[in-house]
Amino acid sequence: MKDVSEAGAVRHIDAFEFVRLGRKVEGRAPLVRFVRLLEGFPEQDPAAQVHWSAAADRGPLGEPLIRLGVETVLTLQCQRCLGPLAMPIASQVALQLVESEAELDAPDVFDESDLEEIGTERDFEKVLGSRKFDLLEQVEDELILSVPYVPRHDVCPAEGGKSGEEPEKRPSPFAVLAELKARSGDVGK
Repeated sequence: MKDVSEAGAVRHIDAFEFVRLGRKVEGRAPLVRFVRLLEGFPEQDPAAQVHWSAAADRGPLGEPLIRLGVETVLTLQCQRCLGPLAMPIASQVALQLVESEAELDAPDVFDESDLEEIGTERDFEKVLGSRKFDLLEQVEDELILSVPYVPRHDVCPAEGGKSGEEPEKRPSPFAVLAELKARSGDVGK
């Protein structure tokens, strides 16, 4: 696989030519470069990198595909303890190239039995291919889709390992009220 860094000029490709020639590229880009991804997130490690790869492929019925892989570590905020959380992100996605916007929303025109015969499924997302296909935009989209909706530690550091245990049970406020009432000797009668 050819290694190309962000500074190495492979950001845009002719997507259909890329698939036709069976190309592969991979590279790295600084995490801070992905502004849409990082909006609203805590400050990130300035040295953090996103590793990405793109490989041409064909689907089971000959569809042009780009198999995209992304890996990085994001700093998120734990929704349990509100502390920083280093979240490894690793994702693979198959992008089916289509030639027009109408094809993006159009239903697939194939017979499900064709796929059953060859023992496969269609597990790829449609994207608009072009002569100036932005690989890093696709990398950023995949990163955004890979961020967990509610990030949290398995065990929060501040809890000292209590995360997996039942929280301490507090008595019901009604039980406390009933106990106070009983102690007061039924003063309110």
